[in-house]
Amino acid sequence: SLLQESWTMLAQKTFIKKTRRGNIIKVVREHYLRDDIWCGSPLCQICIQEQENWTLEKKPGSRSSLVADPHYLVVDTNIVLDQIDLLESDGLANVIILHTVLEEVRHRSSPVYKRLKDIIANPKRNFYVFVNEHRKETYIERLAGESANDRNDRAIRVACKWYKEHLGASAPTKGLGMVMLSDDKKNRELGVEEGVVSYSLREYVKSMEQFPDLVDKISLKEGGAAGFSKKFLFPE
Repeated sequence: SLLQESWTMLAQKTFIKKTRRGNIIKVVREHYLRDDIWCGSPLCQICIQEQENWTLEKKPGSRSSLVADPHYLVVDTNIVLDQIDLLESDGLANVIILHTVLEEVRHRSSPVYKRLKDIIANPKRNFYVFVNEHRKETYIERLAGESANDRNDRAIRVACKWYKEHLGASAPTKGLGMVMLSDDKKNRELGVEEGVVSYSLREYVKSMEQFPDLVDKISLKEGGAAGFSKKFLFPE
């Protein structure tokens, strides 16, 4: 199991809702947070992880000329939705799928969600699901006036920053980097401002010289113009 025995923290969200009959009711939602959800890196000495659950590689050699140091990848939701054909191809490995992304894909496209789950289930692909929405350091509340889409993009960046600090705090994982792949220009720019190494999918794939045919698999939906809209349904 990815989760151990006890929950460590409880976040509550209270709001007022009007029913169809016009009644006003108070709704309280509980969101449990923990501090013992594993990062997934076999080299990490901070997380207590069982070897049978190791998914990411110990030494994720860089396949990109853009990033010389070994690193793990984090992809945003629209890359999964628009570029699932590319993700199914060999080339991209050691990819961390955040719970934020997994849930959004589940809400927006059942076929893509199933294909993503198949990739995750294949141990040769080294795709790892990190439950960032239930780890206390990586869970974030939606800010007043913030759209669901912007909140989810921020959650992805927060998780990337946490990974960078977390891996840097363990001697065996020092030097391991994090790279965020997003075709959202604003998300990438904010990532760079916040210290997150960020590239578009095309930039990164074009730099993978050992996989020259991979760039041809990039969908024309890149950037969201002709693909899935950026309207996020999660969280409420």
